Amino acid sequence: MPFSKDEMQEELSRFLSLAGKQIAQMYGASESEWTGEESVKRSPIWVGVSEMYDYGVMGVPTGDLGPGGIVNGVHAHIDMFLRAMDTPCMRVYLEQCDNAPPRLAMLAVQSAVARMVLDGGDRFADFAAGEFGIGNGDVGYLTLSEVALLANMDERSVRNAANPKLPDPLKTEQVGKRSLVNPEEARRWLSGRKGFVPTSKHEGVVPERPQEFDMEVSEELVAIIKQKAKKAGVSFEAYFKKVLFKIFEDMEK
Repeated sequence: MPFSKDEMQEELSRFLSLAGKQIAQMYGASESEWTGEESVKRSPIWVGVSEMYDYGVMGVPTGDLGPGGIVNGVHAHIDMFLRAMDTPCMRVYLEQCDNAPPRLAMLAVQSAVARMVLDGGDRFADFAAGEFGIGNGDVGYLTLSEVALLANMDERSVRNAANPKLPDPLKTEQVGKRSLVNPEEARRWLSGRKGFVPTSKHEGVVPERPQEFDMEVSEELVAIIKQKAKKAGVSFEAYFKKVLFKIFEDMEK
């Protein structure tokens, strides 16, 4: 285990308290409402990150985090929020209060997202599409860094393991200019790694995704979805799946 849940929560508590202080100052609100230990530990981000640690690092499904699901709701918000915290501008802002992005919480969240894809589920946001273009992001694949997280190995070792000249390499697929790993191959390769923690049998209920189906979509609708996906910073496929999943959830209510 790369780090304990207690270590992660201690670091997250400090981050949230200091970040809460800065936010409270901007709102002119009472700092105790944002920085108090009880307030922090009741917050959705504290609970959500803890759940993502259980699933991502320990392989224990919890709540709606489990095989065949989707990173959604508060877990999706946490994923986007912590990624935003780890940008140059936000790091400068946090440093004003002697704060820094919670590294261990970020690793736990990234592990949960990676495990969701590994277990046949979906990401919420395809961040890589913004850098590599629509269709060249991470949806449906794991990056080598994500495989390294799940294997409890450094990324360089995983890249070396993907050398096609090896007897039994980790097979990658070319997506645009990137080498990515499909979930089936990742499961095969990870099963032989000592540091990999397999996902436990899930006893809870995971929201089912709509079944895949073929349908004709007008050019006008495709253009609208592409525009909205671009605005959201995700791939066309990711945005379309999210819309379908939301419709399915609403039908079940």
